[in-house]
Amino acid sequence: MTRQLVETRQITSQEAEQCANEQIQIIGSIQPHGFQIVVDSKDHRIVQYSDNISRLIKEVSHAKINDRALLGSHLFKWLTFKEREKLDSLPTKYTVALPLTDDSVIKGSQWECVAHVSHGWICLEFTPKIPESINSSTLISQLDDMVALLKVVHDEAELFQTITAQLQSYTQYDRVMMYRFHPDWSGEVVAESVSEQESVKFLGLRFPAEDIPKQARELYKLNMIRYFANVLDTPAKLVPSILPNGEPLDQSVSSLRNMSNVHRSYLKNMGVKASLSLSIIEEDKLWGMVVFHHNTSKVPSQRVISQLRITSKLFGEIINSYLTPSFNIKELTFLMNTQSYIEAVFSQAKKADLSHSLFETILEKVNSIIHYDFIGIIYDKKCYSLKQNTFSILEQATSDALAQIFTDADMLHYESSQLYNDIGAIPGLEDMYGLSIMRTQSPIDFYVFIGRREVSKTIQWGGVPGTVDIVLKDNKRQLEPRSSFALWCQQVEGQSKEWQPRDTKFLQCFFNESKEFISLKRTQLLMNKLEKGAYYDTLTGLANRAYLKSFIENLDPNSDISFVSFFFIDLDNFKDVNDFMGHETGDKLLISISQRLNACVRPNDLVVRLSGDEFIILFAHQTPPELDLIHQLADKVASRIGEPVLDSAHTLVITSSIGIVTQSTKDIDFNETLKRADIAMYAAKNAGKNRHHIFNSKDQDSFNKRTILTMDLREHTASGDITLYYQVKVGANKQLKGAEALARWNHPTFGFISPEVFITLAEKNNLIYALGLNIIDKACSDLAYWRNISPNFDLGGPLSINISPTQLAELAFEEDLFAILERHKIDKKWICLEITESVFMKNYTVSIEALVRLRKKGITISLDDFGTGYSSLNSLWKLPIDEVKIDKSFISTMSQDRNLFTMVESIIQLCQKLNLQVVGEGIESSIEFNLLKGLGCDAMQGYYFSKPLDPETFQRNYIQI
Repeated sequence: MTRQLVETRQITSQEAEQCANEQIQIIGSIQPHGFQIVVDSKDHRIVQYSDNISRLIKEVSHAKINDRALLGSHLFKWLTFKEREKLDSLPTKYTVALPLTDDSVIKGSQWECVAHVSHGWICLEFTPKIPESINSSTLISQLDDMVALLKVVHDEAELFQTITAQLQSYTQYDRVMMYRFHPDWSGEVVAESVSEQESVKFLGLRFPAEDIPKQARELYKLNMIRYFANVLDTPAKLVPSILPNGEPLDQSVSSLRNMSNVHRSYLKNMGVKASLSLSIIEEDKLWGMVVFHHNTSKVPSQRVISQLRITSKLFGEIINSYLTPSFNIKELTFLMNTQSYIEAVFSQAKKADLSHSLFETILEKVNSIIHYDFIGIIYDKKCYSLKQNTFSILEQATSDALAQIFTDADMLHYESSQLYNDIGAIPGLEDMYGLSIMRTQSPIDFYVFIGRREVSKTIQWGGVPGTVDIVLKDNKRQLEPRSSFALWCQQVEGQSKEWQPRDTKFLQCFFNESKEFISLKRTQLLMNKLEKGAYYDTLTGLANRAYLKSFIENLDPNSDISFVSFFFIDLDNFKDVNDFMGHETGDKLLISISQRLNACVRPNDLVVRLSGDEFIILFAHQTPPELDLIHQLADKVASRIGEPVLDSAHTLVITSSIGIVTQSTKDIDFNETLKRADIAMYAAKNAGKNRHHIFNSKDQDSFNKRTILTMDLREHTASGDITLYYQVKVGANKQLKGAEALARWNHPTFGFISPEVFITLAEKNNLIYALGLNIIDKACSDLAYWRNISPNFDLGGPLSINISPTQLAELAFEEDLFAILERHKIDKKWICLEITESVFMKNYTVSIEALVRLRKKGITISLDDFGTGYSSLNSLWKLPIDEVKIDKSFISTMSQDRNLFTMVESIIQLCQKLNLQVVGEGIESSIEFNLLKGLGCDAMQGYYFSKPLDPETFQRNYIQI
């Protein structure tokens, strides 16, 4: 075949579209160092094979196979699997190993087999067994070394280079490059490691998006590892080319899938003979790739490929675990400092009268942080602008032009780095080429913006982007990838520097503070009328309880205010903020919340700080308010409170519980109304927090009941009348794997009280420690009794007992716990303490140290309700625990929700790697049981096996006397 380069030119849009639509997952051939067999999943008869099968079998084992005899024959005529049952449960999105015996023609000692299902067809791929250059234990050890290195790396470039150098050292490929994709899908080489014989370096170069087209990127997401042993080898064809259903075989997941001719030419042009690619997935998105190139043929074993597939998944975790915290810490610090500084600027501005000079001062101080070319505030149709450090008030044409950008009523933010191309010049800001602007919906004439001038920039490409070679092969013209990868510089004009996430966050901070500032100025006249001194809270500047009482008692029945709505607001878990982050942070949060509440009210309304973290908003009405209005006001207040608060060291998110009472001003009693609002607020808290509740007569009954329960609970805690029930945990074969002790309270008046109710009451009334010790004592007493009456009694695992953060934080807890165990002669290995993720919010360091001590003394620690709190997959390895219990909210719907199934699968796989036991909670059906069993869950618990049983029934069912 003759080949002649005719020309190198830009690819046309039609040619690019044609390339992008090429079905590269349907190649019809495989790499020739292995062979493939495709069988019908129903009868296991062969429907397709690669035409090199007889040659490879003969070369490796000296056996002969007649190709014609293959088609239509039964698979088991030629081979035998060690685990035959796996053939019926093969995955569709990845391959799994199927070990062979030596009982047939295709022998397990000579061939490695991997398999998957493609559109109903079982695809079996075989490669010769080759000596391992890196065994599994060595690879795992090396990966541990890599993780240890990553923990001490804090620089982005250093992190990338560390990963790349380690992978090149482990795999011994001649060149290893890490690509990071840009938003336009061009790839930049951010790290590179090469062998000694390589002289050309690509580090820092950009490669066009056409080098890895869209359909290839989709395949890299699906098949995270792709390798080509020798780009010069003639591929083996699949025979016949069409399956019995009339369609070609989809080879998306195939390990041996041959490369497209374009890909083959691309690698040849780079001088590459063998390649391997490892996809980097971050939050289900292709973040980048690690590409391995070798100058000679190279075939990795199936074991190494399998290990690298696991590595690929772990690699994504590493990126999320180390890259994001390490690289975002500077951004987070910058944003927190920015927030603090802008808050200080506006805090100072709030003390001054609104004027043109005040706007100038605000813009100058705010812009000193990043020094934008343009920054401005539009308010009351005036555009206050700082243009290249010169303040001016621009004409209304500027405000109108910027307002016209927002064509959609719901559009609140717009940004462009090529303003002239997108919408044209802005009057008064003609030399602004980049714009980022935000606005409010009310008032609609309030905007803030930042802008940039034109910046000419140069991009360095590895070859001219979008070019192809036109070659003449056997007198026919055809397209091939470019043959030149030499440095090419592109000059870009008519644009500003691109906007980054930090710019948007800066603008958002500037916007929020500006909006609050304007809102505050609008109500300042009203605030100035309020009396000072005894009627104001010194921390927040809000009116206090005394002012509220005076305001209510002096309402004029003949005024426009005929009805008032008390919104009693309590901040959820505010005590945790003070305990965990300090009172200074708590005070800052209260100040921020008070400012936000002020932004929610109208001139006739009133915001009051009652005490601690309790606030009152008094909404005034001329007529009885509609219920919809009350709900809207409550949602608005809760939403405003729930916006993140940036502190110098933390990002805080707080929720609120709101109790609401509406009264006529003619017959209002201050104390009674406040009491009812307080009762309604506690009803909202008891319903789960982060919500509002409107007072009704049932609330008073609930309040009375709660008071009685609290008094009775104190008495029952002292006498130890709380009952325990027991629920078993079982393994994959439904064998006993332990049990959990569950507290129950059968109240003489109200019947069985939910644990959520009496445990919460115990925590609020400082009874939880004594109650918790009673529960531990009763559980140990029952366990000792069962062991005495049945010497051979074995639960199959420890007895789990729940403890609260308060118990764990008590200095005397360990001593009290071991005293109970000693009294009942209970071995520590028989006890498992279940904690929830909230223990780490109480006092992280104290909790970690306590758990470490308990584990060293033989107590098993289980993390209950995993997935509903603060912990993540990234932090599991840091926690001193032995077991993870997956919350039932994941289990109950994972069979209908693929995302939840994937989450459960990921939790189990990661726990297995961390040597943590996994327990599935809330199993209520055989479907849930079988799914968890298939995923390798160690133990399961739920009504499907047994509901919680009283001690006598548990003894009768599970203890052989």
